[in-house]
Amino acid sequence: MPDRSSVWIGLCDLALAVLAVALVAVNPPLKARGVEMKAEVLATVEWSVDVDADVDIHMMPPSKKPVFFASRDVGCSTLDRDSRGFLDSVITLADGSRTKVESDKETIAIRCVEPGRYDLAANLYAYREGGLSVGAKRGLALKAHVEIVGLNPVVRVLFARDIVLDAVGQTINWASFDMSRDGRITFVDPPLEPITSAYQRQGRYQ
Repeated sequence: MPDRSSVWIGLCDLALAVLAVALVAVNPPLKARGVEMKAEVLATVEWSVDVDADVDIHMMPPSKKPVFFASRDVGCSTLDRDSRGFLDSVITLADGSRTKVESDKETIAIRCVEPGRYDLAANLYAYREGGLSVGAKRGLALKAHVEIVGLNPVVRVLFARDIVLDAVGQTINWASFDMSRDGRITFVDPPLEPITSAYQRQGRYQ
């Protein structure tokens, strides 16, 4: 009898190929999405890119350890973006060309539910005119826009206002809220004393 093993092998290969196509059709591979980082709340301070100023966002979370440029990761909270004025306003792209950002912004993300009191502030760390620091000059009238955005279950602006910083070193407490165990946010009056005072007096995080 003629050897038909090659025919059966061919049929098996065909059946496996058809099965593989069917499995891919039913369960298509997921497209790569890159790194996805969940967050519950975003707090931002934003100012004009045409002013050579460095405004720092500060947050005092329930742990009472501040979050800002010298203490970027505390519990659920992370400083995601730090802008230093003209130093960061122009970006070099992959093709070597340069582009200017639309605005200077600093952002803190709260990435999980950590119940307790949160205080937010903005500090004018530096202000330069013609590349030189203005030092103790007052009346700078730098306008900054501050926001708190909730991300779950839908994106919504919870708080927004404009503040004015007049001198280098000035801190303005711009919002405070309590977070419940189920993630609900209730706004309260911010403290009168700048939240930066406690650790600046002690020389910490300098």
